[in-house]
Amino acid sequence: MATHRRPSSKPPHSHKSHRKPKRSWNTYVGRSLKAINAQMSMSHHTMKIVNSYVNDVMERICTEAALIVRANKKSTLGAREVQTAVRIVLPVELAKHAMAEGTKAVSKMSR
Repeated sequence: MATHRRPSSKPPHSHKSHRKPKRSWNTYVGRSLKAINAQMSMSHHTMKIVNSYVNDVMERICTEAALIVRANKKSTLGAREVQTAVRIVLPVELAKHAMAEGTKAVSKMSR
């Protein structure tokens, strides 16, 4: 006994796959580079390395900030904990610049 299938308007397996786009810092690194010197650019390989480095630093800062929140027996991660984590993770001079830029960005966004 043969079963008859109705002709379908869609071909089999026509569902679209929805993949999340990979998140990266490439756009921001490129913009920063262009702000410094409009004629400079980076190769894709160099951009991958910089992206990996930024991800690593961000992960270290997040981990340290989470440890600070736990040590203080709080449940909320705030700007103060992030600043303390930046001071711990980054070298002194780089941490100073990061604090200045972060404060500037927060004040710009809160206007």
